[in-house]
Amino acid sequence: MNTTRVFSVTKKNIKRNKWLTLSTILVSTIVFTLSSVFVSASILTQKATDYYEQKAQVIVFFKKATSEEEIFAFRDIINNKELVEQIEYVSQDEALEIYREDFADNPDLISTVTADSLPASLEIRAKDIDSLLQVIENINKAKETNAYVDEVMYFKDVVDNMRTLSGIIKIGSAVLISAMALVTVSLIRVTIGFNIKLHQEEIQIMHLVGSPDKFIRTPFLLEGTFYGLLGGLIASLLIIVPWYTLIAYSKGTDFAFWVEQFLLDVKLPFLSEVNIAFILIYVLLHLIVGSLFGFFSSLSAVRKYLRD
Repeated sequence: MNTTRVFSVTKKNIKRNKWLTLSTILVSTIVFTLSSVFVSASILTQKATDYYEQKAQVIVFFKKATSEEEIFAFRDIINNKELVEQIEYVSQDEALEIYREDFADNPDLISTVTADSLPASLEIRAKDIDSLLQVIENINKAKETNAYVDEVMYFKDVVDNMRTLSGIIKIGSAVLISAMALVTVSLIRVTIGFNIKLHQEEIQIMHLVGSPDKFIRTPFLLEGTFYGLLGGLIASLLIIVPWYTLIAYSKGTDFAFWVEQFLLDVKLPFLSEVNIAFILIYVLLHLIVGSLFGFFSSLSAVRKYLRD
C-alpha cells in the first residue's frame, strides 16, 4: 500500500468539505473540552472528599489553662473503640507548628502568634459517617460536665456536602458525556459517510482495477482519526493554557494562596505551578483518547457505508 498516496487521499477528503470538516472538529473540541472539565471536577471533588474524611471530623478545643491530665481524662471518656477510629492530642506547641506550616508564605501572620495564644485540642475521627453522629452526641454530653472544654467544631456537614456534590458531578458527567459523545460519533459517522458517498464512483473503479480494501478504507479511517486527534489537542490547550495563565497572573493574591493550599491538601501540587511532565501527559492523554474516539467512529461509518 502506497502510504504517500493514502495520506494524499486523506488530505483531499478533509479539504473537500471544509464546512463539514470545521463543524466536526468544532463539535469534537466542545465535547472533549466539556468532558475533560467534568472529569477533572469529578476527580477534584473525590479527592476533596477523601481528604476531609481522613482529617479530624470533630475538634475539641480546651481553655488555655487546661492541663494535659484533664485533656487526657476527657479523651478517655469519649474514646469509644467501636465508634472512634482515632483521637490525636495537639498541644499548644504543636498547634503553633501547624499554624506556621499553613501560613509559611505569610511571615506577618506568623510573627504575631505564639504558642500561648493557641489552644490545645483533641482531633477525633470516627470509623465512618454513621458513627460520627453518635461520637458528636457523646462529646456534647461529656462537655456539659466538663469546665475545661472551650469549643467543639464539627465537620460532618462538610463531608456530607462534598459527598453529595461528588455524586451529582459523577452522575451529571456520565449523562452529559454520554449524550455529547453520541452526538460526536453521529457527526463523524455522517461526515465519513458523506465522503464515502461522494467518492462512490472512484471507489467502484478502484475495486474494478483490483485495489486492496485496505487501501480504500484507510483514508476514511485516518480522516476520522484526524478529527478526533485535533479535537482532543485543541480541548487540552483550551483547558491547560487558561488554567496556568490564571495561576501565573494571580500569584501573591488570596485566591492563589487558597488554590495552592487546596491543591496541596488533595495531593495535586503540580497543578499550582507549571509542570512540563504533567502538561505533556495531559495533552498526550487527550490526543490518544481523541484519536481512538475518531478512529472507532470512522470505523463504524466505514463498515456501514463501505461494503465489500
